Amino acid sequence: MKIQLDNWKVKNLSFSAISDEKREDNAFSLNTGNFYPEDELKKFGIIFNIEIKDKRFDLNIEAVFIFSLDNEITEDFKVSDFPKINAPAIAFPYLRAYISNLTLQSGFQPIILPSINFVALAKEK
Repeated sequence: MKIQLDNWKVKNLSFSAISDEKREDNAFSLNTGNFYPEDELKKFGIIFNIEIKDKRFDLNIEAVFIFSLDNEITEDFKVSDFPKINAPAIAFPYLRAYISNLTLQSGFQPIILPSINFVALAKEK
């Protein structure tokens, strides 16, 4: 079975600088999910929701990544590791680079998100 990342886009983005008072700590949260369009039986999507509370700004982002297969998606595929672990691991570096560039181009120190263990994240869910 061939699997390919077709495209991705940012669905929602909120970026705001905070006042002159800086926060003491940074915070980062990541949530992922997947979906299967009813009208496209060979495609599935991964959703990322990321919230960053930096010392100087707040950033919330929702991004969607669309993957395609050469065969129709089965129930076995849906419960396999690929949509929960492998696909997010393939997609995350694109979003990580986007956030780093966004913060840099916005006049802040670039945010470099940590590597994520998607195996452990899937087990938590």
